[in-house]
Amino acid sequence: MIATSGPAGPRSAAEGRRGDVIATSGPAGPRSAAEGRRGDVIARSGPAGPRSAAEGRRGDVIATAPGKLILAGEYAVLDGAPALVVAVDRRVVARRLGGPRGTAPLLVTLADVLAERLGPDHAATRAAFEIAVDSSAMFAGEHKLGLGSSAAVTVAATALALAAEHSGPDAIPVIDRALVAEIAHEAHGRVQARRGATGSGTDIAAAVHGGVIEFRNRLLDRLSWPAGVTLLPFFTGASADTPSLVARVAEARAVHPVEVGAALTSIAETARAACQACRARSPAMAATGLISALGLAATAFDRLAQVTGIALVPPCVTRARAALQPLGGTAKTTGAGGGDVAIAVIPATEDATRARRLLIEVGCQPLELKVDHAGVDLGPDVQ
Repeated sequence: MIATSGPAGPRSAAEGRRGDVIATSGPAGPRSAAEGRRGDVIARSGPAGPRSAAEGRRGDVIATAPGKLILAGEYAVLDGAPALVVAVDRRVVARRLGGPRGTAPLLVTLADVLAERLGPDHAATRAAFEIAVDSSAMFAGEHKLGLGSSAAVTVAATALALAAEHSGPDAIPVIDRALVAEIAHEAHGRVQARRGATGSGTDIAAAVHGGVIEFRNRLLDRLSWPAGVTLLPFFTGASADTPSLVARVAEARAVHPVEVGAALTSIAETARAACQACRARSPAMAATGLISALGLAATAFDRLAQVTGIALVPPCVTRARAALQPLGGTAKTTGAGGGDVAIAVIPATEDATRARRLLIEVGCQPLELKVDHAGVDLGPDVQ
């Protein structure tokens, strides 16, 4: 069983505190949040206090977008294989602050894309320079969780910029998700390219559309999570640098094309099986099929780590897999691996509390994450 959430409401304690971290288009720091790290568009603010003008005004339109977890198909999705992706209920919150904010790479790039498509004087282009995005929910203290924060920031900022033609809290437009996805994908891709990375677009798709999806070649198919499977995300204790890992796997593939290619083929096959399990009409077959497919996906990912010589699988994930085997479950990395958030799955008939205790005992940090079906949304600022 996996819990779900609806449209974003007031921020919860699990999403971080107002004032902890705010992503803005202010002057660049030493590290870029668009690259999944603190710095350029993420600046620390002081303890949460009374609402300041910089945080926007009550009743103003805000945009929020969820994070994501890639459960299967990692790396192979870059070759056109399917990926099983879920949007999760850690949301970034975008606000317009009124007046230009500076030169952060991500939002400047977004403004460039908007100018190319809509013109430099379009309201959306001008609005891009006035946006700040609170992404504190995507962190655990000082650690990036690896939930696709830069993609969620880009999607939320894009949706809010495009809403600039409409004024007032009573004039909230219907989101053109296809347009948001196109513009956000282009802007996010340009920022990633500066680090030599090529993204698949899975994180953008999850932030735009929400839910459980099969993603392949920028096309998506909505799926359902089997009621007979409990998803238990956990933090591995260390953040990973996704663009760096993607580049290193590509380098290893150039040196060992046969071995790495075989591992990626296995990852692709297990991702197809996982997606197919989510389509099964029989609840029992869906549950058994998904847990089995994710177990095989974990083995395939282990093989990728072995043939590349890259530490893609944190030791706690391997220990978690062994600990959950008596419960009929398994554990694996998500996304590029190397750290960040991993997942465990067990039959819904098993005790989730016991499973979480086992995860803690082997060095994992369970997280309260739910599937978010809403995707990007617009609404009045109620804070």
